[in-house]
Amino acid sequence: MNAPMEHPRHMADLRDFSAQLAQRLAEAPARDLQAARLGVRIGSRGWLVEMTSVGEVVPVSSIARVPWTRPWFRGMANVRGRLLGVYDLPLLAGEEPLRDDQALQLLVFGESLKVNAALLITRAFGLRGAKDLDALPEVAAELPWEGARFRDADGATLTELNLARLVADERFASIGV
Repeated sequence: MNAPMEHPRHMADLRDFSAQLAQRLAEAPARDLQAARLGVRIGSRGWLVEMTSVGEVVPVSSIARVPWTRPWFRGMANVRGRLLGVYDLPLLAGEEPLRDDQALQLLVFGESLKVNAALLITRAFGLRGAKDLDALPEVAAELPWEGARFRDADGATLTELNLARLVADERFASIGV
């Protein structure tokens, strides 16, 4: 998949967001950082990802297709000299794939997960702390990487996305056809 060229304004907005996020992370006390989660949108769903699992969020550049792989493995991307396997989470979950106009950024997995991978995401929308979220009634998770659900101050429903459980899932590692 070759991603559409980013509009320069969008690139500047993403750089501004990344700079603000980095500043907030640097200023946050360590205990707050452990509880902080990054809010992301993947297609139509909102997710919360523990900051300890996140490496960075970058714009999608070119993704090189890899033959003989499953459709949800979109290919390989080079991010600052690091080759990453790129995954389409909705397609992996048996849902509709992300369209190119929805797959605008890469959520790069943190070093702690010991896997060179990234998820296609529509956008990252900032840090969420426990005080910013209201827990919703528990429902049985459909997928092993799904956790609790919350509502944020804007009324959006966000589901915990456990990247460690995603990486441990057999489907994640079985990219070959």
